Amino acid sequence: MSSFYYCYIFITIYCILSVVNSDDESLQCKDESGNIVDWYVMYKIPKVSESSDPVIRKGTKYLFITNKTVHNGWQLSNKEISFKDSLPGKTLEALYNDDVASKAMWIMYNDQAPKKYANSRFGHAKGIVMTDDNRGFWLVHSVPKYPPSPISGTEKPHKEIKSSSEVDDTDEDNDEIVDSSDNKYDYPKTGMTYGQSFLCISFDANQMNIIGLQLMYNQVIPYRYNMPKVLSRKFPSLVNASKRAKIKRPPYNRKSELQSIGGRQFISFAKTDKWQKDLYDDFVAPKLQTDLLAETWLNGPGKLPSECTGAKVLNVQSITLDAANVDFKSSRDHSKWAVATSNKNNNNWVCVGDINRADTQFSRGGGTVCINLLQLWSNYRESVNEIEPCPKKSGIIQLIANWIFSVIN
Repeated sequence: MSSFYYCYIFITIYCILSVVNSDDESLQCKDESGNIVDWYVMYKIPKVSESSDPVIRKGTKYLFITNKTVHNGWQLSNKEISFKDSLPGKTLEALYNDDVASKAMWIMYNDQAPKKYANSRFGHAKGIVMTDDNRGFWLVHSVPKYPPSPISGTEKPHKEIKSSSEVDDTDEDNDEIVDSSDNKYDYPKTGMTYGQSFLCISFDANQMNIIGLQLMYNQVIPYRYNMPKVLSRKFPSLVNASKRAKIKRPPYNRKSELQSIGGRQFISFAKTDKWQKDLYDDFVAPKLQTDLLAETWLNGPGKLPSECTGAKVLNVQSITLDAANVDFKSSRDHSKWAVATSNKNNNNWVCVGDINRADTQFSRGGGTVCINLLQLWSNYRESVNEIEPCPKKSGIIQLIANWIFSVIN
């Protein structure tokens, strides 16, 4: 056969391998088969002792929706969240591949980082941002002690603060430093008891400086990062976020529009500790011009009641996930998400973030990311079972007493 034929065969094989490798190493959200997806949401189901499913009883079962499966609703995965071929395991695969991770720019942030005490200052925020020169992803989640640090990168030292009076997250995570798997993907035992939320979005590199600025407003606490010099010049806001650069001038809250690789619009809401207000009631609901049902951690101090003035924000009290045949109280859920109460006027909003409805969160940074999509909204809205009603209005005597008390003080 001619040399031309062998050359053709070689080029064909090379192209095929290049496509396969580009998918394996591409810094984007991935499904369980390693295929690139534009975005996905996940709901890690809490331990439900009454479930007939042993993996649900274990606390590692999850539901998911991707942009490709959104018309089918919540899908119950046959993977465990601790598996390397789970949705987050596949997405973070490049992070634990030193050849890829050492050349990429990334930040892992968590106010309850692996092998560290909970930090009750700065941002109440958890996630990973990873990018190369062309594209990347942002994974927002609610899991303390997660994910483990990879080989690559630099550990970010910070003053650890352990204060049971201030820490407002899961009690099982605050009392001790918990080991996690080193340098490989895994899921912590401390994250199994309660429900957890995830949102992953694939982005072109032109969105990364916007995301970096949002991280600065969120006051994220990096625990490991990698800042290659070439990429540092291109993404200065990610560098600033890795250094925990402060927002020094008002406004201390920021709303940014983001566009995924697939063209889907998202809105990121972020606030610093200096803003001193509730993210959902004072920022998200008014800007989206819709009432919200909020599912956040309400077991800690300073829980805020349902807010019924202006744009309403009502606390969710219990959840039903039909796809997993489970229901549970919000006290068993560590997720942070909100959904529009109705889809009138095209308000099909779903928000997934990392901050709670509590007055202790006024002095913390944090945020949420929202998407307006009917099919996704339907799945979150239908999962809401019970809602905390509006507080009873005070009578005229109580109102007068409150006024007198305010004048005296």
